[in-house]
Amino acid sequence: MPLEAVAPTLAGLEIALAGRFASMTRAEVVEIVGARGGRFVEVPTASTHRLVVGLEGCALRRDGQPVRSLAVARRLQDEGAKLRIVDEAEFLAEAGLSGRVHPLGGLYTIGQLSRMLDVPTGRLRAWVRSGLIRPQRCVRRLCWFDFPSVSAAKSIQQLVDRGVSVSGIERGLRQLGDWLPADAAERTLRQLQSFGRRAPMVFRLDDGQLVEANGQLHLPFVDVTPQSAWTTGLESHAHRVRSPQHWFACGIEAEDAGRYQEAEEHYLRSLQAGGAKPETNFNLGNVLLSLERPAEAVQRFSCAVELDPDYVEAWNNLGNALADVGRYGPAIRAYKRALDIEPDYVDAHFNLAETCHQVRRYREAKTHWLAYLSHARGPSDRAYAERMLAECERHAGRDG
Repeated sequence: MPLEAVAPTLAGLEIALAGRFASMTRAEVVEIVGARGGRFVEVPTASTHRLVVGLEGCALRRDGQPVRSLAVARRLQDEGAKLRIVDEAEFLAEAGLSGRVHPLGGLYTIGQLSRMLDVPTGRLRAWVRSGLIRPQRCVRRLCWFDFPSVSAAKSIQQLVDRGVSVSGIERGLRQLGDWLPADAAERTLRQLQSFGRRAPMVFRLDDGQLVEANGQLHLPFVDVTPQSAWTTGLESHAHRVRSPQHWFACGIEAEDAGRYQEAEEHYLRSLQAGGAKPETNFNLGNVLLSLERPAEAVQRFSCAVELDPDYVEAWNNLGNALADVGRYGPAIRAYKRALDIEPDYVDAHFNLAETCHQVRRYREAKTHWLAYLSHARGPSDRAYAERMLAECERHAGRDG
């Protein structure tokens, strides 16, 4: 990655790093330190001037405690060392590279974040439904999210999956909040508290009663044990109530847990009970793609866009399903329809570029790789797009 020609703004500074970086790779940060006249060290010492903390995820170890470099830097500060702990954005500004902080301040679709953070889109959608992450903006059912909150959610989920308790993660984050100047730790703490108190998803049925996705009824304003609450009559009623919302909720729960065949059954029952709904067809299409049944997914996404012609994400996923069955012409038209509705929909640019590339429409692919590259922020994202763009330029003469 070429470095901008600026004065050696870090001249004479000894700099250590901690955590993962959002705007570039760790190797690129080390390169920047050297190019700006600084000296990189693996672990901070009494002579170190800066510890730079990356802003992808949380600077926590696998056990939920602050990473070693942070703990060492904090101890050195307590011993009187003139060491400053700064975050990635402040470091880039000091190095004269403020223009590279886009991942920290931009908004991204689920598809972009899935590629940038290597998290399946289904898991990201589950985080949205649970309230762990919240969209910053929604346009025609297309949601946009900020990078730091989703990256933090990934870190929280990874730590919980490793068996770290929510209280243990909270202790680590509170330490970070004491050590770091930015508000990232406080924001992540709020997410963690939301994660820790997540209750089962509850829906109100047509008759006014509340029911969980698994079919259990809720008794309002009563705090009783299951043994005292669930009488035979209530259990019988719970099994009789089968509204479209109930089956939809069951589908969501099964899909979030990766039980795709079960989710398919629930979404079909929701459609049977309540008629065609764009959201239900969209979810069912995603499940069918997960089950590697793209031809059936085409039917469901087609239903979704027929019911809601501006359902931009359904048009994009319809293109994906069509491409999976080798119907590249209709896939390209579906992606273009998505871009007609939302010209800045970068996932559609990415998918359209890949599909055009696959059918050797190199000039058209180049147009959309360039559009995608103007929005791509993650290092791996940009590297891939640049490589594909270079390939298009080599083959452009073949494009008829």
